[in-house]
Amino acid sequence: MTSHPILQEKTCKFSALGSKSHTKVCAVDPYQSSSTTHLQNWEDPDGSDSESEEDVEDGEENNLDFESDWEEETDAPETSNNVEKLSTSQIEEDLIKEVEQLLTPEERAILQQNEAPDLDKISTAKWNPLHTLALAGQIKFMDNLLANGYDIDTVDKDGQTALHKAVLGKKEAVISHLLRKGAKPHLQDLDGATPLHYAVQVSAMQTVKLLIKSKVDVNIADNEGWTPLHVAMQSRNRDIAKVLLVNGADKTRRTKDGKTPLDLALCYGKEFKAYDLAKLLKLVPANNYF
Repeated sequence: MTSHPILQEKTCKFSALGSKSHTKVCAVDPYQSSSTTHLQNWEDPDGSDSESEEDVEDGEENNLDFESDWEEETDAPETSNNVEKLSTSQIEEDLIKEVEQLLTPEERAILQQNEAPDLDKISTAKWNPLHTLALAGQIKFMDNLLANGYDIDTVDKDGQTALHKAVLGKKEAVISHLLRKGAKPHLQDLDGATPLHYAVQVSAMQTVKLLIKSKVDVNIADNEGWTPLHVAMQSRNRDIAKVLLVNGADKTRRTKDGKTPLDLALCYGKEFKAYDLAKLLKLVPANNYF
């Protein structure tokens, strides 16, 4: 049979789901643009469409498999946590058994008598367990003591609290934790120094700001009449001195021997830092609250 004169044969390739390829000769009108080429609907020899039901079913099965895998993966962390808890519990049990075998009968008796912490037996006037834990940064064990009724503001032989110690040790996380737990930030030790005095002394800027935010008195004086601003002049810390001044520190306060903060700044002699501190103090009006 002779082909129609205006029709040409063209080989067309069709791709179906599942990477199956089919080739068919299609009739193309050469006078039409290639973009408007009409392709006949392709059917497999068995009469099914190119996207076979088999392929669709396979895809659905694959999707279900994927979802199942995903669900298993999301359950994995919980399973892991359970295993970890079991492992930790087993380790603790093994440790207890091992240590009890190592202890003498007398030592085991001491352990039995102290199922709860006996703080009187592990404390002295100098060595306070809460203070030691604060300096060591052991927040969890601090909380254990507090949960057993330990006074958060208990003092040592120098009249210092755990907050004093944490400030001296520059333990910012412990300081924040103690304040959240209700530690009093304005308490003075036997020398009259507050945590703010010590924060200025060790140049702990963030602690200074935190204590001021806790409404401490920036003009409180120790037994010698030194305010935190006096300490800032001695430590030559301009930034902290400025923070104190901005928050109401009185630059006219005098120590017991009559020295103002400016006097202390000038006692360092003719050098840049002394001039820098003097300028700061001279330019800030007395009792000025920014």
